[in-house]
Amino acid sequence: MKLSQNIRLAAGFIAVLWAVYFTDLVLLIDLRQFGIIPRHVVGLGGIAAAPFLHIDIQHLIANSGALFVLLMVSFYYSRSVALKAIIFIWLFSGGMVWLSGKGGAVHIGASGIIFGLIGFLMCLGLFRRDWKALLISIVITVLYGSALNSLLLYIPGTSWSGHFFGFLSGVLAAWWLRSAGRRATRASPKNRLV
Repeated sequence: MKLSQNIRLAAGFIAVLWAVYFTDLVLLIDLRQFGIIPRHVVGLGGIAAAPFLHIDIQHLIANSGALFVLLMVSFYYSRSVALKAIIFIWLFSGGMVWLSGKGGAVHIGASGIIFGLIGFLMCLGLFRRDWKALLISIVITVLYGSALNSLLLYIPGTSWSGHFFGFLSGVLAAWWLRSAGRRATRASPKNRLV
């Protein structure tokens, strides 16, 4: 994968977050209401929309930096594996927040995907067992391991379920994709041991 292509892809995703934020500022309707509303049919659409919606500029800035780095590392490993993982994380974590998130709240932000990518990249080396994945797992654990402390704390105004189910979905994605993209190697008839 070319670095410039990965940068463009990650930057493009971040640009969409910013475009949605500034569009929300000029619209007469507040888009943030379209986040995940747990256990309400109207909140199901929030599973798709929530990662693009942010409370304020500080929330967006905080998510943008971490998300850019995690997307770049994911794409560096394998763009096709990363895209499958992101889709799984997005749908599974959003679905779990809808099923069991704090009621009476609208859950928004890209934190579920961020924590999902942390879980995915931390466990990638454990499940895939190749040198590149192991190195990535070590680096991500060093850089972002402390973020997991937030899973042990309740912080008012923060979607604990979004963080938790994001991380869990990332671990599950790493396990599910543990052999994705690997070439099947079979012994040729000449080299087959008997």
